[in-house]
Amino acid sequence: MAERTEWVERAEWVANGVAMLEIWFGQTAIMACYLIEGESRRAIVDTGTTSSPSQGLVPALARLGRRIEDINLVVNTHGHIDHAWGNGEFKRLAPRATTSLHAADTFLRHPDALARFWHLRRVAAGDVGPEAAAAHAQQLADLAHADPHFPEPDANHAGGDVIDLGGGQVIEVIHTPGHTPGSCSFYVPRAKALLSGDSLTGSAGSGRFPLLSDVVAYRNTVLAVQRLDVEFVGPAHRYPFRPPLGAVETPARRGELARRFLADTLTTALDIEAGAVEAWQSDRHAPRAVMVTEAVRRTGARIGVDLSGNEHARAAAGLWLDAIGGAPSDA
Repeated sequence: MAERTEWVERAEWVANGVAMLEIWFGQTAIMACYLIEGESRRAIVDTGTTSSPSQGLVPALARLGRRIEDINLVVNTHGHIDHAWGNGEFKRLAPRATTSLHAADTFLRHPDALARFWHLRRVAAGDVGPEAAAAHAQQLADLAHADPHFPEPDANHAGGDVIDLGGGQVIEVIHTPGHTPGSCSFYVPRAKALLSGDSLTGSAGSGRFPLLSDVVAYRNTVLAVQRLDVEFVGPAHRYPFRPPLGAVETPARRGELARRFLADTLTTALDIEAGAVEAWQSDRHAPRAVMVTEAVRRTGARIGVDLSGNEHARAAAGLWLDAIGGAPSDA
C-alpha cells in the first residue's frame, strides 16, 4: 500500500456555524471532528490520534480559512484513541486552547484500560479460561508503568452543561454513555445539530456491531436522544444505515436522513436486546458461551447480518445476558 500523503477527506460547513473535518488516521482509517463557531469562541469536537492535529486538523481548518491556534476549546466525546489521544499535540499547536472530557472517561488515559475492557467482555461472553486469565494478568503487569495516552484534561464537562461561544451559539452537553461510561454528545440548538462521536452507531449492517461498555446505558442513551429537535447528526464515523440504504459516503446526516439514523440506532439496540432475551428464554441453564452463541445467532437473524465470529457481537450479547440475569452491576 502506498504511503498516504493527503490526510483530509473533506472539510465543509454542514450546519449553522458547524463544520465537519473528516480526516484520515493511519493508512486506512477515517473519522470526523467538528468545528463549532460563535462570535467570541471556537470549539473543536475531538482531536483524533496523536498525529491527527498536525497531519489532519491543521490542513482541514486551513481549507475553511481557519487556523488551529485560534481554537479556544477542545471538547472530547470520549477518551478513545481516535478522539482524545490528539489532545497533547493539539495543545502544543494551540497553547491557548483548553481541553474538556467527562470525568467518567479519564481512566481511558491509562494504557491498561483497553485490556481491562476486553477482558471483562470476554468474561461476560464465557470465553475466558485459565490461560486467558493468566495472559490478561501478565498484560496488566506489562502496562503498569506505561505513560498515559493523553494529558489530564483541563476541565470536566457533564450532562446539562451549556458552553457559550458567543452571539447566541451554545453547546449543550448531553451525557450519552454506553460506548464508554463518559461518552457525551454535543447539541447545538441554533443549528439543530447533534454531534455524537461514537455514542450512536446507526445500524449494525455490513458486519458491524456496537462496541459497548454498558448495554443498558446504551439503550437509555438511544432512547433519550430521540426527543431532540435534530436536522443534522454528525457521528464520528461512516456508520451504515439499515437496508435498503446501507453504506454511506460521509458521516454527515441531514434532515430526514438524520432522523433515519436515530431510528436505525434505536431499532438496532432493541434488536440486540431482543436476541439476548430470546436466547435466555430458550435455555437459561445453558453454559454461558453456548447461550452467547445463540444470542449472537438470533440477533444476527434480526438485523440480517452473519455475526458468527464477531467479537464485538459476543461481548455485547454477553453483557445483555448479564443485564437480563440481574448481574450486580445492573442491580
